[in-house]
Amino acid sequence: MNIVLKLFNQNKKTNQLLLLYSIYCLSLLLVRAKLTNSIYLFFLIWNLFLAVIPYVISSHLLTLDLKKVSKLKVLGISAIWLAFIPNAFYIITDLVHLAKSDGHIFWFDLIIVSSHALIGFAFGLMSLHHFEKIAQQFIPVKKVNFFIPTISILCGIGIYIGRILRYNSWDIISNPIDLAFDLFQIIISIKSILFSIHFGVFIYFSFLIKKNLT
Repeated sequence: MNIVLKLFNQNKKTNQLLLLYSIYCLSLLLVRAKLTNSIYLFFLIWNLFLAVIPYVISSHLLTLDLKKVSKLKVLGISAIWLAFIPNAFYIITDLVHLAKSDGHIFWFDLIIVSSHALIGFAFGLMSLHHFEKIAQQFIPVKKVNFFIPTISILCGIGIYIGRILRYNSWDIISNPIDLAFDLFQIIISIKSILFSIHFGVFIYFSFLIKKNLT
């Protein structure tokens, strides 16, 4: 509990806003369930939870004196973060589910999915910013300039793996052979490469805008 409070208070004002917005998103789902007697779109709760994980990981690393932490441990935690960071941006692809929304509730569904996508994206961008700070402690400044673009493209690949190939982050451990085979297919597919690059560029420019506004 103390760790949770420490992480929350690390950037209290921002975290309070994120918490309030997350509660707002969940309240929208509850209102929809009451209006329609359906829990359709409740999968957004799980997707939002997955989006929070990389933010929590990067926030935790920022609380540590990394000079006193073994590089192996930092690399291990960073690898876990890298496996989950695409989930933060993945939620934007949930807009595809609006095709199944009934006409009379379409606009409400648009607000619901867009709200979850926005907060998920916010968690992702802030987590990227955290890791940029972390990387600056280990990597020369010139190389850090290539760090975020690279991670952004990897996130684009991760989104393709999740939305199109339907893999999850934990398939890295539970289903590595099939995942590795399909990753090879991505490399030789123009469509998958373009998908990944476009999403990666979108994430990177969103990061730059966010960074220059703060």
